[in-house]
Amino acid sequence: MMISWKTDGSEGAAALISGRLNLESSSQYYEDKYGKTYVQWAEENGRINFKAEMVGDDFVITEEWNIDREDYDALDIEPVATAGLPLVETNEHLSF
Repeated sequence: MMISWKTDGSEGAAALISGRLNLESSSQYYEDKYGKTYVQWAEENGRINFKAEMVGDDFVITEEWNIDREDYDALDIEPVATAGLPLVETNEHLSF
């Protein structure tokens, strides 16, 4: 399964999200909840590939998982919409 997000077009969104990935500060939620970084948690739960890059004015993140969407949703991941991140889910996946 592929899942992707892109920045929502708001001012500073691409810089914020790319900076969080580079600094791995986005892992704090997972460290608090699971005692491990997002990368560790994701790989233990089926993530097999990851890519992030600028596409035009948007920062796009694509993850490939070896589980289906139903199993992914059952992982109880905090939805981007409620996490306060300037991202929206998209079907525009990056190529690996």
